Amino acid sequence: MDTGTDTSGHADADPLFTEISPTDYSGELPDRLAYPHWYQPHPVAVFAANELRAELQDPTSHWSKHDFGLNTNTTNASSDKNAVGKMFGVLVVVVDDDNESEHGKLGYLKAFSGTLQNTDDGTPPGFCPMIYDRFDIESFYKQGEEALNAMNRQVEELEQSPERRERKKQAAALQQQAQQQLEEARQHGKSQKRARQRQRQKLKKTCTPQQYQAHEEQLLQDGAKIQLSEKALKTMWKAELEQAQQSLQEIEDRIQDLKQRRKNTSAQLQNQLFDRYQFLNRHGDTQSVLDIFAKTPLLRPPGGAGDCAAPKLFQYAYKKGYRPIALAEFWWGKSPALEIRKHNFYYPACRGKCQPILEHMLQGCHVEDNPLEQPSHNTNEKDLEILYEDDVMLVVNKPPEMLSVPGRLVHESVYSIIQQRYPNATGPLLVHRLDMSTSGILVIAKDKDTHKKIQSQFIDRSIKKRYTALLEGELLVDDNDNDNTRKGKIDLPLSLDYLNRPMHKVDYNKKTGKPAVTFYEVLDVQDGRTRIHFYPVTGRTHQLRVHAAHALGLNMPIVGDDIYGQRDERMCLHAGFLEMTHPTTEKRMTLEAKVPF
Repeated sequence: MDTGTDTSGHADADPLFTEISPTDYSGELPDRLAYPHWYQPHPVAVFAANELRAELQDPTSHWSKHDFGLNTNTTNASSDKNAVGKMFGVLVVVVDDDNESEHGKLGYLKAFSGTLQNTDDGTPPGFCPMIYDRFDIESFYKQGEEALNAMNRQVEELEQSPERRERKKQAAALQQQAQQQLEEARQHGKSQKRARQRQRQKLKKTCTPQQYQAHEEQLLQDGAKIQLSEKALKTMWKAELEQAQQSLQEIEDRIQDLKQRRKNTSAQLQNQLFDRYQFLNRHGDTQSVLDIFAKTPLLRPPGGAGDCAAPKLFQYAYKKGYRPIALAEFWWGKSPALEIRKHNFYYPACRGKCQPILEHMLQGCHVEDNPLEQPSHNTNEKDLEILYEDDVMLVVNKPPEMLSVPGRLVHESVYSIIQQRYPNATGPLLVHRLDMSTSGILVIAKDKDTHKKIQSQFIDRSIKKRYTALLEGELLVDDNDNDNTRKGKIDLPLSLDYLNRPMHKVDYNKKTGKPAVTFYEVLDVQDGRTRIHFYPVTGRTHQLRVHAAHALGLNMPIVGDDIYGQRDERMCLHAGFLEMTHPTTEKRMTLEAKVPF
């Protein structure tokens, strides 16, 4: 297949290449590309991102036409329903690097995820194009879309046709009439049956057996006639209703046939489109998005796979023969309704759509190892402080960045440490968990019976928990109205964002969204940050982090939350207080761990 690769490396005539002069940036360059799904942008990528930000704010640029949902006076997202935020990315590259030297021309490429409304080709000037331009008027996709639109119009016309409405009306009217007449016939039959019963009782008293037998035969014949009449009525109405339903079904069958044809055409069109999404790597090898995702648990690409910023950037760089050295992606504008995206915050490449693609595209590049698969050097076994211990249980103060239970590649955890310290302990040990970045109280049972007793308290919510956090922002309160402004409740159901693990999202779907309720109390506001107590009623994964950061929650991420906010020295979330009933003495006990921030 012709990939259109231009390995000449000439950037002078490339309108998509923006040179970085040594006078503008004189810092060191990275020797390896950061792992794209978990990284801190390199200073040279931050420099390029800042230049792109300036362009986005330029009133004379193409982007002035796009409503990002930003107020002109602040950097906070507006509530305009028509506003659309975007993920933007920059890829710093080196040109003319045949000898893998660092002395080639330095510059960057820019791209954004998805497409733009009111843009003929979906990409404004100066930005990396889509992997396949499905907006080309001559493309099979455009023609296929027109065919689908024609089918949509046909379906809509049939569904809203006067003929269909009239036939549905007639069928409903006949159904009602049939029910009414059949019910009247049924009631008449019951009435006549009761009358015959009364007549039989009377005849038994006044007639001889021979006379009664003659009357009984007549009564039976009368009953049979009524039954035959009811049966004939049912047969007549069945034929009438079937005819009316058949008349209506002719239209319904045409609609269903059109819908099935539309579905098949759409699937065929989607497969053709996926086949056009051919991704390069640095070796020059190509692979379609269908082949890439066939090796994943999803088996098929999710919608929008390949339209994110990072694949566009690497694809263009490889086609031009540029060497990628640094990547940065940031969100600009209003956050999506259910996910958490903060204006101007950096984000890693998504996992669900981009990770399988980038695993192919980054072959041949010098890429750092996944830091999440490396053991943490910030904690060790000695950091696990014991707050309480007796014969059946113990309580520890988990440090930040220590796992509660062993991970897929990192074994060191509270669980593994307790196993080593207490080899005779039985059962699951940990009664609950904390996120790796969260510090504080963890309750551990030394035997199965104790574990069951304590776990039941978590299930029936008789255990009281309190977390302390620092939020990135000032949650304004009125000192004269403490009850109404210092305390509140967040009720946002959550589910796992399967296409962007480990992130969770707000989910109002009753089948997938799980109830999540948090009470909070503001303690102090100063220096641009808010100290707060959280009292979770439920214990969903990432509950406090999402409730803090989401626009429908407090709209302020926890300081140091590297998933929903921005990195800092640590994530400032600490499980500092727990009240429970002792599993043996059955007395209430309180446990506290000093807040370390």
